[in-house]
Amino acid sequence: MTVSYKEWLEIHTYVGNGVAEGTMKDAMLHFFYYGVSPWIQQFGYKWTQSDDSIARKFVRLCYDITTTSAMDTHFRLEAPEPRHRDYPEDRETFDFLVDTWSFVELLSEWECCSPPVGTRLEYLLREFCYVWIDVESGPPGTRTRKILEAESDNLSDEERNGTTGLPDGNWSRRKYDLY
Repeated sequence: MTVSYKEWLEIHTYVGNGVAEGTMKDAMLHFFYYGVSPWIQQFGYKWTQSDDSIARKFVRLCYDITTTSAMDTHFRLEAPEPRHRDYPEDRETFDFLVDTWSFVELLSEWECCSPPVGTRLEYLLREFCYVWIDVESGPPGTRTRKILEAESDNLSDEERNGTTGLPDGNWSRRKYDLY
């Protein structure tokens, strides 16, 4: 039996390291403000919206993860489309900085807490972060911008201008043609 979102928010649980009692909402907000948000910020990222706005979305995600984990394993949660520019270089920078090892380390620090840590869907926490970070600012944005500029510098003039360099059908020799 699945509990409603409103009921889930009010479930009695321990907050943080188990020293304080509170609600599931309190526990998830604590996890966000003292775990997930500082973890993302240590890489130089910031959120695309206010911390409070992202925190509300995070609590809802935690409910979805918790209730989906308790359901049939055939049900699958999908991360939404990113709320920012989503170049492959943005994802590469994120995956390089916010790597699997740092994610596992974050989860190990919070494994004593309430779900969603310890579920089969905890990878959605990392995906949530990618969806709501600002990829264009801070050190990660600078890193991606340098990658994009380097790739742009490596393009030939034809590629940059949208021409392929293939013969255009004008087969007459020009003055400086090699062949």
